[in-house]
Amino acid sequence: APAVAAAAAGVAGGAWLVTGGLGGLGLRGAALLAELGASRLVLSARSGRVARDGQGLEARLQGVASGAAAVWVAACDGGDGSEAAAVAALAGPLAGVLHTAGVLADGLMQRLAAAQVASVFSPKAVGATHLHAAAAQSALAALVLFSSAAAAFGNVGQANYAAANAWLDSLARWRGAHGAAASSLQLPAGGGAGLGPATV
Repeated sequence: APAVAAAAAGVAGGAWLVTGGLGGLGLRGAALLAELGASRLVLSARSGRVARDGQGLEARLQGVASGAAAVWVAACDGGDGSEAAAVAALAGPLAGVLHTAGVLADGLMQRLAAAQVASVFSPKAVGATHLHAAAAQSALAALVLFSSAAAAFGNVGQANYAAANAWLDSLARWRGAHGAAASSLQLPAGGGAGLGPATV
């Protein structure tokens, strides 16, 4: 939370897109942005309003909205460039983006299938690239990418996940080198609240 608050400092009063917005990490980030005074929040997820666990979603959304922000939910596959661009434009000019989308598809590296790599890269790395492209049209004040310590240290059975997170770290460095806002937060193991096989 402190890292997100620091990244959001000074731009919380605008509109924010939260990808993976119905997962545990996305909802926590959205609630924090609402507390900080975000005027509009767009929570995107491939499942739309279908909660991953089917329980408590409406109550959690109401909790986010109690922070006085207007909250919209949009179904969006971040790995699809046209969908990512459309949802990024939904709330009008964006002050910032929290990119929390991700999935796990673990397996030993020598046995990883192409589909396992693609399923992890699509929401996280490809989605971030699409957001980067969409951000070029709106001069974001903050682009917060949620990476993992696995990008630096690796994790048994998660070569695809580590590589996707390393992509986020590299994208943030590239944007920073070109004068564009970006932060990549390397969460520790167990820090990605709600991350699981179908979290988006």
